[in-house]
Amino acid sequence: MLGYEIRDEAEEYLRFIYNNKIILKEISKQNYDYLRDIIFKVEDEDIESTLIYNAILRNASDIHFEPCEKEVDIRYRINGGLILVHKMLLSEYLILASKIKLKANMDISERRKPQDGKILINYDHNNYDLRVSSIPVVYGEKIVIRILYSENFNYKLEDLYYSKEKIELIKKIMSLKKGLVLVNGPTGSGKSTTLYTILKEINIEDINITTLEDPVEAIIPNINQMSLNKKLDINFSNGLKNILRQDPDVIMVGEVRDEETAAMSVRASITGHKVYTTIHTSTPREVFLRLEDMGIKPYLLKDSIVGIISQRLIKVLCENCKKEDNKNTYKGIKLYKSAGCSKCNYSGYESRKLISSVYFIDKEYDEIDIYKDKYCLSNIGMKDDLEKLLENGQISYENYVKFMEGEGLDEYL
Repeated sequence: MLGYEIRDEAEEYLRFIYNNKIILKEISKQNYDYLRDIIFKVEDEDIESTLIYNAILRNASDIHFEPCEKEVDIRYRINGGLILVHKMLLSEYLILASKIKLKANMDISERRKPQDGKILINYDHNNYDLRVSSIPVVYGEKIVIRILYSENFNYKLEDLYYSKEKIELIKKIMSLKKGLVLVNGPTGSGKSTTLYTILKEINIEDINITTLEDPVEAIIPNINQMSLNKKLDINFSNGLKNILRQDPDVIMVGEVRDEETAAMSVRASITGHKVYTTIHTSTPREVFLRLEDMGIKPYLLKDSIVGIISQRLIKVLCENCKKEDNKNTYKGIKLYKSAGCSKCNYSGYESRKLISSVYFIDKEYDEIDIYKDKYCLSNIGMKDDLEKLLENGQISYENYVKFMEGEGLDEYL
């Protein structure tokens, strides 16, 4: 702790150097070490590799390089949130950005247009696919590297935190020979992981499984995986047309984005194929509404859709630093709240877990007016998952309430 005289001298000196008002704050030794590492730790000449390897070790999904006026913030996306890991001078970043773009086969002389590239690396005996994108911003080029852990995919449904009842429903949906199955949720909610897990479990010798993805995020043996390619004019709609000529039993379409892809997916599922895909909607009910907006007749939707999995990922409290919540009460449950420590990068969270609502769409839904009944096909199934996590001390009451309100389930609180 600084004495008053030394503290005043330090403030006066820094005020002189920076020609601005300075406020000194006392922080813990842990926080000091963390901030020092952000600014000074990465000194490797091959800094881009060091940053990528560190991101892999910390299971980050993306690396963000964000130019500011004089420096560049480098952040990892871990457990859905961005964490600052390093700062560097803007002049140093110009060299780093060129090295990254060169490795990704991007035009290093072009800084005014958005670009996309790809880097393949091997680290610790595993191959990783890095998708690089750049856009021009006020102070230079913002670069984002998405890390695809393509060779590390080995999940089962039980590993994804579905309840026993929901796994039974999903397996019932999987057992059908034809029909359309949709996984809905926002970006980053684990939809691709769910689809890959299902495909891996139904992957047997006597069926032909073909996928159309943007991009292929994980390689699954004995499955035919096709990636979109703008240069070759391969998009979801014309790619699906070509797949249907390949005698497929099961088709996985990465996402329903347009009317033509929606129509072809529905048509394929009605004519004897099993089609799995994803769509960006909030609830299972909205899946029907969105597809109808895309021009699909309601009777075709009822004939084709056999299952909907609505899912989200919610942050789990760090076991090392979580604290008791003595402010809130709920059903006599011992509640906890986030804190922050070096183990969780001072975020208060250590991982994410999946919560879901699963619906097997059978004949009983023919008698229900899906379009008028707002309670039909809702996300109420997520409440059970949330309460189990709350009982286990894995999520905070604050996040529980925020989630329920955000999903329009606050009347069930």
